[in-house]
Amino acid sequence: MTSMLDRFSGGDGERRKVEALLAQKMVSGNHDLANALVQCSEFLDIPKDGLIIEQNDSTNDVFFIVSGSFSVIVNGRVVGVRGAGDHVGEMAAIEVTQKRSASIVAREPSVVARISESDFDGLGNTFPQIYKHIARELSRRLLQRNHLVRGAHERSRVFIICSSEALPVARLINRAFAHDDFDVIVWSDGVFKVTNYTLDTLEKEVDKSDFAIAIAHADDISNFRGQPWPAPRDNVVFELGLFMGRLGRQRAILMEPREEKVKLPSDLAGVTTISYRYKAGDDELAFISPACDELRSYIQRVGPDKS
Repeated sequence: MTSMLDRFSGGDGERRKVEALLAQKMVSGNHDLANALVQCSEFLDIPKDGLIIEQNDSTNDVFFIVSGSFSVIVNGRVVGVRGAGDHVGEMAAIEVTQKRSASIVAREPSVVARISESDFDGLGNTFPQIYKHIARELSRRLLQRNHLVRGAHERSRVFIICSSEALPVARLINRAFAHDDFDVIVWSDGVFKVTNYTLDTLEKEVDKSDFAIAIAHADDISNFRGQPWPAPRDNVVFELGLFMGRLGRQRAILMEPREEKVKLPSDLAGVTTISYRYKAGDDELAFISPACDELRSYIQRVGPDKS
């Protein structure tokens, strides 16, 4: 089976390489630059999921994307996509002491032209337009990154998640904070759409929030050392761990029933915990009010995340 790379071999291979590089944004139709690039670059076939740059690596080759597309991944998170005509890796070539700032992974079978740092430096001296283009591209990418940085909130945003059985508790907490100077969002209030992948939506909601609260509820029974213990649903424990990873322990809060002796994983030791009492009926708000008062004081003391 032939690959895209086969198009750049044989009698017409050189001409096709020049045509492909002429389409690069950095080249901008400059025939002299395209011809010079062909002489010092190596065309490579990259399979789907192939890694051409690894974050924190010390390599400094530059890659021109001839066909296909690549994910830009920072700390395990996709922050951008680069396609045909784009280039990646140039910052490490310009500043040779800088480690790679992102991983670049193929989203589909792709072809790239690789050039070494020394050859790229030589081209830059002959064709200074390269550096002017890089300056413009860097400015554009910085603007893109700004969209990933959440603006500081004047009012704290509090996100609550729980099992469906604990929704009455979450709604009582929401009611208790109706007149406070922070916003409370309960997961059931239109956050999760039918068309969205739940985990992806959850991550986005937590990233928009200043505090995230997981409500433990004696939904299940687990066997611990031969004894039956009430235990929260696995998803609530998982979500609390996600909150801690995204927001830090100070802003991840566990609310647990005071009298149920809910069994929690030992790894959750050190998370901010507030005990509550819940008893359905006319006095249910009164039962939970002390816990809401404690939670209110904590949120007001810590305040919105200004970082």
